[in-house]
Amino acid sequence: MEQTVPGSVLGTEEEFVAGSGTKVGPDGSIYSVVCGDAEVSKDKAISVKPALQIPKALKQGAVVYGRVEEIFEPVALIQIAPISERAERQVPPEGYAVLHAKESGEGYVENVRDQVHIGDIIKAVVIGIRRDGEISLTLKSRGLGVVKAYCSRCRAPLALVAGGALKCGRCGSTERRNLAPEFPKR
Repeated sequence: MEQTVPGSVLGTEEEFVAGSGTKVGPDGSIYSVVCGDAEVSKDKAISVKPALQIPKALKQGAVVYGRVEEIFEPVALIQIAPISERAERQVPPEGYAVLHAKESGEGYVENVRDQVHIGDIIKAVVIGIRRDGEISLTLKSRGLGVVKAYCSRCRAPLALVAGGALKCGRCGSTERRNLAPEFPKR
């Protein structure tokens, strides 16, 4: 069917039955919870087959996907998403990873909100794991950034328009993000 990242809407409960690699939201929408390829079976079950192989233990340098859960300037708290459903192959951190403003984009970044917003799905690299378990992320390397963005006003998905801006199809709001190259183009 199509490649997905965590948070991608795959359909509704009226259309499909949620299979492996998916979760049903409170509104009845079926979301991807892993990165991979969405597939529909003969019995209308939609599943996501994981596309990436993840190391058993999260290490410095690992590429991860996560959702921006909260922003407390100058940091954003990121919930790292599992990429595989098998427990021994999941990204294992508990709690949140931290994305500091200085690691959220190239050059000087004063506010992390200039690069990411709550609800965005990001692709990042682990740059450190402290003894207390705090995980630090960066978006500075090539190929990293926001892979799916949501409107700050109405929470609808944003679409890329001319000039690299993002526009909401529902409320018309225009926003900017630090986009990854894999952000969907129109």
